[in-house]
Amino acid sequence: MKNIPNYITLVRLILSVFLFFITKNWILFLVIYFVCGISDVLDGFLARKFKWQTKTGARLDSLADFIFFFAAFFRMLLSYSLTIPAPIISGAILIALIRFFNLYITRKKFGIPGILHTIGNKLSGFIFFFACPAAVILGYIPLWVIFIPLISSLEETMILLKADTYNPDIRSFYHLLK
Repeated sequence: MKNIPNYITLVRLILSVFLFFITKNWILFLVIYFVCGISDVLDGFLARKFKWQTKTGARLDSLADFIFFFAAFFRMLLSYSLTIPAPIISGAILIALIRFFNLYITRKKFGIPGILHTIGNKLSGFIFFFACPAAVILGYIPLWVIFIPLISSLEETMILLKADTYNPDIRSFYHLLK
């Protein structure tokens, strides 16, 4: 029973990879997209509720989140006609570079790849999750969508550089200073 959240995360990981290859069927894309989003909430909820949290599960969840967000974002950029202002493209590239740098830091400093589950990162995930399908429906992405993800990426960098130990569940930079 303890591995149920990990199995849910594995399904999200596989479906996330599959998302990248859906080029013409918008309905199928959205169904898989929303299943991935629901599974992300469900695996964490079950792990916390029943105390089934594991280090492997946390790492797997971070990997699945990373692949889901990048597969979904790049598939939407490549397949669906969106009007994307240059600042959003630049911001998305900057956020991706910061996220890769953060993965490098965790690997180099703590010996494992990982993404922190800060409040900012959770809020970024929530914004991204609803902004991407809305952008495809509306035909554009509003500029404000990149601000919180950019700030949370930078906050994660500051936490990783300052922290002595890896704590994927740290809530914010403020909590590191306590």
